[in-house]
Amino acid sequence: MNENKEKSEVVSSQKVSCNGESYDCSGGHPLVWFQIDENIGYVVCPYCEKKFVYAEHLKKSLSTNAQS
Repeated sequence: MNENKEKSEVVSSQKVSCNGESYDCSGGHPLVWFQIDENIGYVVCPYCEKKFVYAEHLKKSLSTNAQS
């Protein structure tokens, strides 16, 4: 899978939903819900490949990298 920052979103909740991109040529996809695993810190929609990054996990990884 290609890393596409345009299809990434930082979220404040570990439970997220996705229904696709309305401006995408596919016209979106069925509404799906995901639970972000706290250890992994993100989830990727299998339909549109949008990546949802949990903000708290991102903060932890940035602070860990800053201390290194």
